Amino acid sequence: MRILHTSDLHVGRTLGNLSLLEDQAAVLDQIADIASQEKVDVVVIAGDIYDRAVPSAEAVALVDRFLVRLVVHDKRKVLAIAGNHDSPERIGFTANILKELDLHLRGTLDDLSPVVIDDDDGPVAFHLLPYAEVAIARQHARRTTGAPDAPADDADDAEAPGAIRDHQAAMSHLVAASLAAGPAVARRVAVAHAFVTGGEPSDTERDLSVGGASQVAAGTFGAFAYVALGHLHRAQRMGADRVRYSGSPLKYSLKEADHAKSVTIVDLDGAGEVTTRTVPVSTPRDVRIVTGTIDQILAAASKDDRRTDLVGARLTDTHTVPEPATRLRTWYPNLVGVEYTNLAIGPGTGAGAVDPSRSPLDLFTDFYKDMTGTDLDDEDRQIVAAAVRSAIATQKEEVH
Repeated sequence: MRILHTSDLHVGRTLGNLSLLEDQAAVLDQIADIASQEKVDVVVIAGDIYDRAVPSAEAVALVDRFLVRLVVHDKRKVLAIAGNHDSPERIGFTANILKELDLHLRGTLDDLSPVVIDDDDGPVAFHLLPYAEVAIARQHARRTTGAPDAPADDADDAEAPGAIRDHQAAMSHLVAASLAAGPAVARRVAVAHAFVTGGEPSDTERDLSVGGASQVAAGTFGAFAYVALGHLHRAQRMGADRVRYSGSPLKYSLKEADHAKSVTIVDLDGAGEVTTRTVPVSTPRDVRIVTGTIDQILAAASKDDRRTDLVGARLTDTHTVPEPATRLRTWYPNLVGVEYTNLAIGPGTGAGAVDPSRSPLDLFTDFYKDMTGTDLDDEDRQIVAAAVRSAIATQKEEVH
């Protein structure tokens, strides 16, 4: 059986206030093309299909087009789970109808039974383990083990003997429940969205630690021939090839500029042995960083044939320069950020000469314009003003 493993599509995400929908459309088309070229039997999406729990209409339409091509036109089996960015209920909507088309979407914990798919060597059980907060896993455990209904105060329930208190215990429970809900087959594949211990994160993955410790041991998945992981955006294996993150197919941060984006092709033989390889994917606009003084970058820009890329600028100037974003956007219209790497801090320098009579809101307004080349609008000013008031009030309470 041949499997295409991807994850962390984050459809609807923006970078530097720039829409990535066109880039995402191009990548999803590439993934479908790869599935056809590689004669893939099953496409697995290991969570974070969307970037937010309530995606835009445009994001939903793009995912719909992608799935229709895979399932309806190309007749491929697709298995997908909710990640921590997704709404479990929305991902699982109409799941009972869609599974008749070989599109299996799991968002909630209502059904942890595996999806069994046959090949020439027999059945393969795919255990779909959607992301669940610790409290949700704890409630599921109480429900499925015949314990009394959970009390109104889940904090009390968390203190009960044997209660699930962290992501390790939550994942162990989900794995055990899914194994118990399916047939005893020789070949099993897990699809999970988690932070496995030892993984290399980037700055774009949302923290999973709400409700308990965030990490899960790779040994939790010992019963599976292959483990298709989502959440971390860099493609990587966790010790052995059989436990892998496919990584996101797009770069979602300047700190991912050095990532090589790809999907993972998994071949599962009749004995349950796996071989894996990656197939690169690319976008019309790369995410990359240009480095130098403002003058050096501007001087080189005319010879840069990739000026429409999503570009971050790292300025090596030792003092702030006037309106760097505005000047850089003359050549780089998709500028997504500006940072200084060697800025001198101290009396008399640009960064240290702060007028103590100016309010935090005024200082932030100047900083925002210096970094982006645009002014804060009224709504943004209100948001920043509220944040400043909240921070000052919190500081006063702590001092008191």
